[in-house]
Amino acid sequence: MIPSISSLPSGYDCTVAAPIGKIAGNLDGGKARIVQTVSVFAEGEKIESHEIRHVFEDGEIKGDEVPPFVWRDGLPGGVSGYLENAFRTEDESPRFVTNSVLPFYSIYNKPGKKTFFSDNAYLYAAPPVIAQIAEYGQYIDGYPVVRVDRERDYGESIIFINPYQKPLKARIMGFDGRTIPNIRVPAHSARRAPLEDLLEDGEARWCGQIQITATNRVITFDVKHSLREPGLISDHEHLDPYRGEPTHFPASRWLRLKVGKWLMLRGKA
Repeated sequence: MIPSISSLPSGYDCTVAAPIGKIAGNLDGGKARIVQTVSVFAEGEKIESHEIRHVFEDGEIKGDEVPPFVWRDGLPGGVSGYLENAFRTEDESPRFVTNSVLPFYSIYNKPGKKTFFSDNAYLYAAPPVIAQIAEYGQYIDGYPVVRVDRERDYGESIIFINPYQKPLKARIMGFDGRTIPNIRVPAHSARRAPLEDLLEDGEARWCGQIQITATNRVITFDVKHSLREPGLISDHEHLDPYRGEPTHFPASRWLRLKVGKWLMLRGKA
């Protein structure tokens, strides 16, 4: 299965509560021995890696339920990192009928701070990213509701996660032409780009849309936090890559899709 990536912002514990039982529906015959590998990366290094084994028979998981994996905050130097969650068959046999990422939310908490949830990203093979690069030849992200306000203590940042072998460079552009250039993200590392850097001298606030480009695909999250204490996070959201697939098509094709869906629901296709 395609591995998933979870953000590990500094200052929070992360609980990876993957719905393991749902893997049974992805197995040919509902039977296999599955190895789950959970690895933590930061600053170009693999900090930890754990293997957890699951046995499936007759479409059900056997044995005692394995508790969720919990990463306790404490990366060296207080840096941010990321977690990679992967599944494979123990004997390397091709038993998965689909390789799609297992969907679930990671849970972040710390005493005295707000608990929040965040979805996870594809390590590779994300359909919108594939379609985007095929159409535009470049990785592009966007986010429409940025708000930075010194007086109200509204802070916001973009987290860049580079889980690949090569370093990359990114740029953030505001709708009004202001930019944060030359954001460098080393391989197997995460970086936080504070959006207050969009403020000009003497400005107290800015709000609007941003666009992100990068020299390679990159995983991004928008984080809303205290401006005075960036470690106090109130929201952690994925961004939306510019999509390369068509947003409309001829009525004749729309009709064929509708009829095909109706036939499938009736078991005739």
